[in-house]
Amino acid sequence: MEPLVLRGLPAALPTARGGTGWIAWYGLLVLIVATVFGAIDRQILVLLAEPMRHSLALSDTKLGLLQGVGITLFAGVAAVPLGWLADRYGRRLLLAVCVLVWAGATAACGLAQDFPALFLAAVGLGIGEAGLAPIVYGLIPEIVPERRRVLANGIYALAAILGAGLGIGLSGTLIQSLDAIRPLLPVSLSGLESWRLAFLAVALPGPLVAAAILLIRLHPQRATAHEQVQASDASLTDYVRVHLRTMVGVFGGVGLAGLGLAASGNWVPIIATRSFGASAVEVGQGVGAAYLLGTVAGALVGVGGVKLLRRRLGVATPIRVIVIGLAGAAVAGLLFLWARSAAELYLLFGLQVAALLAGSVLAPTLLQDMTPAMLRSRVIAVGTVVMVSLQSLSPVLVGTLSDALKASPQGLLTAVAVVGAVSLLLAAALTQTAEAAFVRSVKTFHPELI
Repeated sequence: MEPLVLRGLPAALPTARGGTGWIAWYGLLVLIVATVFGAIDRQILVLLAEPMRHSLALSDTKLGLLQGVGITLFAGVAAVPLGWLADRYGRRLLLAVCVLVWAGATAACGLAQDFPALFLAAVGLGIGEAGLAPIVYGLIPEIVPERRRVLANGIYALAAILGAGLGIGLSGTLIQSLDAIRPLLPVSLSGLESWRLAFLAVALPGPLVAAAILLIRLHPQRATAHEQVQASDASLTDYVRVHLRTMVGVFGGVGLAGLGLAASGNWVPIIATRSFGASAVEVGQGVGAAYLLGTVAGALVGVGGVKLLRRRLGVATPIRVIVIGLAGAAVAGLLFLWARSAAELYLLFGLQVAALLAGSVLAPTLLQDMTPAMLRSRVIAVGTVVMVSLQSLSPVLVGTLSDALKASPQGLLTAVAVVGAVSLLLAAALTQTAEAAFVRSVKTFHPELI
């Protein structure tokens, strides 16, 4: 039988001491701000899809290529080298660089004059955001004490999703306010289209966020860091080989879930604008409210589900709760077929967010528990490749199916419902098959949790 402990890698590694008190919580707050900033930069591309489409003569397929291949797929390609750099040279510095890259790419989106230029800018945005999940999930254990790790993970997960919803609402308000401040802008900017100004405006905080990241206080075990990194270079392949079943189930399931959520998240704003006549401000407020209310409801249901199942399932609880949430999200996605107004779209999207959040509130802890500390960013980066490769298919699948159904007045809505529901059901099935393998992985690297 294949041993579970990897060559050159102890089953459990000492955890780096994190900061204490307000210093540690400052670090967590900055990570949340960086995540929200990234969500705003990504969501502004969705909110402004219609004016961009008209201005640059884009088809739904090209919009799908921007969101899927341009951002998501290239984020996956860049994730592994960024994860390696983060583990070897420091997660804090690399995250600051990533913020500057995606801020610059966001500004480039606002200056693009045709689809190729816009696509290249979207690629830069995807590459900049590629390191976010591997770096943040690897960084949290380094800035908070171990006894506070689960709490910090939960706060981060909830705040990041709440912040994403808030960011969408703020983006809509920003778009509305741009015309009011246009007379105050320099001549070179005042004549730009509103969607271009919006991209430039959301790129401005980038340097400030990067500076705040560099001020995060870390307390890693510097004395043994080099030896651990050298050992991990020889162990990453062994980790993948021994724990492949865990990785396929967890990362494949999360990737399919991302595909399903992206089917609605990327296209609900467009449907609300195109089919139901909602303005960018109304879409921002409606989708933002759905995110916020769905997150609160999902958090309450998720916490209740964890309490109900933990005593019986132990460390397998996150897997089981995620599966239940994915099944609920699939049902909500299928109901999009019966939406007849923008308000109904927002309601169903909120239900979908609630179901997914209920199942994913423990996702950061799950990812940390299935990986050794010295390989954390790289393993999560490998998983990110799988996840974003699947997720990148969503906009293209929906856009292509929508174009094929363009004769139907509900073609885009049908495409969103079908792609979303099918992918979420497949995600639930695949995740469930990983439960036993996940438990074995946790026992290997974190036996104290059993």
